[in-house]
Amino acid sequence: MNIVVGGASGIGAAVAAVLPGETIIGDRVGGDVHCDLTDCASLIRLASSVDHLDALVVTAGVSPAMADAHAIFDVDLAGMARVLQAFDSLVAPGSVAVCVASMAGHLGVWPATTIRQLDDPLSTPDAGLTSDPSTAYMLAKLGVIRLVRRTAPEWGRRGARIVSVSPGVVETPMGNLESASTEGTAEIARGSALGRIGQPEELAAVIAFLCSDQASYITGTDILVDGGAVAAIERQDGG
Repeated sequence: MNIVVGGASGIGAAVAAVLPGETIIGDRVGGDVHCDLTDCASLIRLASSVDHLDALVVTAGVSPAMADAHAIFDVDLAGMARVLQAFDSLVAPGSVAVCVASMAGHLGVWPATTIRQLDDPLSTPDAGLTSDPSTAYMLAKLGVIRLVRRTAPEWGRRGARIVSVSPGVVETPMGNLESASTEGTAEIARGSALGRIGQPEELAAVIAFLCSDQASYITGTDILVDGGAVAAIERQDGG
């Protein structure tokens, strides 16, 4: 059984359309089962509807154009930790999880004290870090990347895999909202190595591969699918 959290639209809907086998879509609006990343009970109900976990794909989240800093930490980082916690008992040989992060998680340099807070996502990681939504988004997505890396050894001992995927600017309802509210988002896409916005189907193809047996030796890492945006930014910064 496949579970796509946030699968009613955008990247999640594209993933649900290409995963083989039976797929349940969990979402706040639409989908097969209602779930909310801030509500542990709804995530537990979603997990209880599954007796065998093949793939768990988590694409749900909020962006700086949609929420304040506190909500971004609560949904994008703590919410991801809640999902993994809810499904932990279903992790078995052959299970795989793909957690959608962001290219934003690859940007910025942060002090060790900040990293320590991010590494404890269920204990108010936003406390005192920032009130700026864009900074919160960068930190939350870095937290997701680090969460996956820390989780991989335990999953590996159970014969399972977990990876994160970091999209760049993608043409989804959330991506379009961000582009409309922040001029810099479109500039990032134009300035990327490929010079364009990505499509949900391009992300879905990568995620479907990561969920397949063809990716059986990939775990505990992040896959950038950003059209070379981070590479272009690092070059501009002299990296």
